[in-house]
Order: sequence, then structure tokens, then C-alpha cells
Amino acid sequence: MKRLKLCLLSVTVLALATAATTETWKQAPGDTKSYYDADFTRVDQATGLIVTRVAEGKPNGPYKNWPASKGPILVFALDCAVDKWMDLGMDFDGSKGLPKGWRKEAKIEDISGAVGKAGKLLCETKDTLPKVELP
Repeated sequence: MKRLKLCLLSVTVLALATAATTETWKQAPGDTKSYYDADFTRVDQATGLIVTRVAEGKPNGPYKNWPASKGPILVFALDCAVDKWMDLGMDFDGSKGLPKGWRKEAKIEDISGAVGKAGKLLCETKDTLPKVELP
């Protein structure tokens, strides 16, 4: 009986922890197929880089509801001052965090070319994004 109670309690805690992770997939104005996660997007206090994730398809909420057929969710760091972006990898299930040494990734030209209109929007609204200490 104790094991059953412990198991039920663990499942409840896990469900609450999962529910606390919010994702708000927004479409940039004028973009018809790409979405960015407004809740995940933030500015790194140490470097001023914007960290965001972008996906194409229909926004269905949490990762577990993002169909695999729609493709992966891409994680980027944006350096708006020089119009460059950094590829931080793909995320298929929401378990991927920022890679170790992510600030040292190579910067690539043209934010809009990779992140689309969402990148331009994020750079324009950088001052309103949350500034946090990232690992």
C-alpha cells in the first residue's frame, strides 16, 4: 500500500512539474509557416545574445504535441548587433538544453535568413525580453 501511495504521489508531482513548463508558440507578423516560443525566448545577461527556439508547422503547444512530421524545433542564439546567428542544435522532444560552451559557437551571417521574420521581430523587441543568467 505504501508503494502505491508513493507511486501515485510521484506521478502527481511529475505531472505538475511538466504542466509548469509553459510554451507559447507565436507567429511573427507576415510569416505564414514559422513559429517561435515566446516563453523560451530570453536575453543572456553575460553576452546580450537572444536565445530562442523556432519551429515550422502548426503550433500545438507542448513538445509532446508537436508532431514529428512537422520537423524538429531549432534552437538559436541571435547577435542582433552584427546581424549574425548561432546554431545551437535541434530539439525533438523538449529535453535539450543549451549545449556546453554554446557562447563559443560560430556566428553565421543574416539572422532573417535562418530565423526568418521571428529573428527580426526579436531583435526589434530585445529590450522588452527577459534578461537572465544562462549556463
